[in-house]
Amino acid sequence: MVIKVKGVHKRMWKVEWIDIELTSFCNIHCEGCFRELSEYADKVNNTEKLSLATIKQRFKKEDFPDIKIINFCGSVDEPTSHPEFFDIINHFSSWNAHINIATNGSLRTEKWWTKLAEILKPISHRVTWGVDGTDKTSEIYRRGSKFDKVEKNYRAFNKSGGQSTWQFIVFEHNQHQEQEVKVKALEEGFRNVKYIYSHRKDVQNKNITHKKVEREETLTVQCKYEAQNRIFVNHRGNVIPCCHLNAEMLEYSAGREKNTKFTEILNENQGEEAVNLKNHEIKEVMNGEVWKSIADSWSNEPISKCWKTCKKRQHDTFVKESL
Repeated sequence: MVIKVKGVHKRMWKVEWIDIELTSFCNIHCEGCFRELSEYADKVNNTEKLSLATIKQRFKKEDFPDIKIINFCGSVDEPTSHPEFFDIINHFSSWNAHINIATNGSLRTEKWWTKLAEILKPISHRVTWGVDGTDKTSEIYRRGSKFDKVEKNYRAFNKSGGQSTWQFIVFEHNQHQEQEVKVKALEEGFRNVKYIYSHRKDVQNKNITHKKVEREETLTVQCKYEAQNRIFVNHRGNVIPCCHLNAEMLEYSAGREKNTKFTEILNENQGEEAVNLKNHEIKEVMNGEVWKSIADSWSNEPISKCWKTCKKRQHDTFVKESL
């Protein structure tokens, strides 16, 4: 079947939402995570991180007059592991933006989480706790996490005025607790529960069932991040259009570049240097040739990840994600 692709993009979007991946470290080992693939294991779980100095230099409020959300949620990191985390939060505290932090909750102490709640209390914020069970069932998928420690940490945070969301990834091994989570979350002071129905294999090597959608002849590549006025910055300081391209970006950075459209675009435009904060301001990257070529590809030869993630039927309406 010949697929007609209609590009629906512009050269630049205003930035209302920034995803920041602070480090390459995570203390647990979720099955199916990019970082757990053995061929890349030597390039993560090290000391590489965005420094406070780089953040202060490149993330300036005056450059983002429309900012609404600062989201500490990467594709390979546990943001609370960053040694300068409190200072980073303080840097963004005057931005008048909502701060979201995604965590597995099993690092730090109750005292640390109490202090974070006190820092965040005057700021619009939400900590999203990835807890995939109402008891030690959570440890089945989140290998290396200790539920008892997570429970103590979120209790300390919530009790001190922190605002929390319980994120529950539904697998076959924990789906019997899907309704129990709502009750426990309410009892524990969470503001709401977020369910995710995973595309990853269950730890018992079973796939979660999804309704299969057949391709239609005419599809549109409509970038979700563009529609949300959202960008992604990874732990190396690479500014890319979305988190979905991060795995390929990290492969490229590790010297394991593959023969893909994304690699071709990078190679034609000075590689990683063209998108890195060491060399450019964020807006310079967004106005550069790499971003332009990515957007241009949507109407000609889409990057595989763009196609898989953001193809839309022409009659679909894209709805912005909201807090």
